[in-house]
Amino acid sequence: MTTPRKNELSLKAASVCRRLACLPLACLLLPACGPAAGTEDLPSDGASSGALPASVATRKPARIMSMMLCNDVLLLMMVPKDRIASITYLAHDAVEALLPGADTGVAVNHGTAEEILLQKPDLILAGTDSAPMARKLAKAVGARVVEVEAAHSFADIRRIVRQVGEAVGEPGRAHVLLAEMDGNLAWLASHQPARPLRVVAWSGSQAVPGRGTLTNEIIAASGADNIAARLLDNRYGSFGLEALLAAWPDAILQGETRWSGPSLQDAQSMHPLIERYWHGRRIAYPDAAYACGLPQSADAAIALRNLYRELPAGRLRW
Repeated sequence: MTTPRKNELSLKAASVCRRLACLPLACLLLPACGPAAGTEDLPSDGASSGALPASVATRKPARIMSMMLCNDVLLLMMVPKDRIASITYLAHDAVEALLPGADTGVAVNHGTAEEILLQKPDLILAGTDSAPMARKLAKAVGARVVEVEAAHSFADIRRIVRQVGEAVGEPGRAHVLLAEMDGNLAWLASHQPARPLRVVAWSGSQAVPGRGTLTNEIIAASGADNIAARLLDNRYGSFGLEALLAAWPDAILQGETRWSGPSLQDAQSMHPLIERYWHGRRIAYPDAAYACGLPQSADAAIALRNLYRELPAGRLRW
């Protein structure tokens, strides 16, 4: 089980990736590390879609092509580079935030039909948007297509990691990754704070993640109360500056991305009122850790828990 570590309040994406790299989970991401003894047989929960029959699962695919960012990261965590035909061109920034250097030397694709024909994968990990095109060309190159849906909860993460683990022929690795995640979640659940903080993930836009989002699951696991989860809108609700002032959270979580430049949204998130009332109460987090359903989502919750301890004591005052 991972032991939470001290973290700085001015958390940046680079510092988070250093923190995650120090966790025991990091050793599982290296191709040289094999699954732990006794984990080769993954218990089946009957909920995983796209699972392979036992006779097929024993033949590990040798040229795997990922056509979705979240699949890119999972693939790099599960198989050695010599079995990866390509990952998407969008992967690098997310990998740098979560698995620094893991994509070095791995070919990239732009999701085109020509790349499927040229790279001749034997397995294509597709998203819901890329699956139709991939299926049309799969027969031409003799590839199997596995459609992986987005994750909105830790239950979804378990299902997806098992699904991908079965597809790439590494169910044992999937089992180890999930055991690490569930161990972290169990630690968080057994160390709940006496007074949950009221927080909201708000970066200046009109939409905030509420019920039914992975961000809300991470916030809940961290032991805080996501005030956006009480909005009537499901998943992403409308939440402007006035709504933020009225809600008066103890802290504001602000996502940071490495692949976008300055925007009007950034200016809104740095509004003078935000600076005045939430100075020292803003927590930055890397979007990559929240956008994809990965075992590291539990590590993100631990990172939040540690950052809560660095906030000024007492309730926010006018």
